[in-house]
Amino acid sequence: MSNVVLYSATGCPLCAKYKTLLAEKGVRYQEKNTTEQPALLDELIKKGIRMVPTVFVGDKYVAGFRPTSLLEILPS
Repeated sequence: MSNVVLYSATGCPLCAKYKTLLAEKGVRYQEKNTTEQPALLDELIKKGIRMVPTVFVGDKYVAGFRPTSLLEILPS
């Protein structure tokens, strides 16, 4: 199974929607909260990403709230 990582921020409503979606699909994921750990933003910026939510599934990712795109890359 691919490693799923959600980059989020405290109070981010779209991040909360992704958490709900992942829970509904039964997907286990690691959350990296950029509010609690601002250095995590550097991880995203190094990859050319400047927004949350961003979800990585293995070497693929979806930046911003694009649930259809996320469902396409999630493991079955």
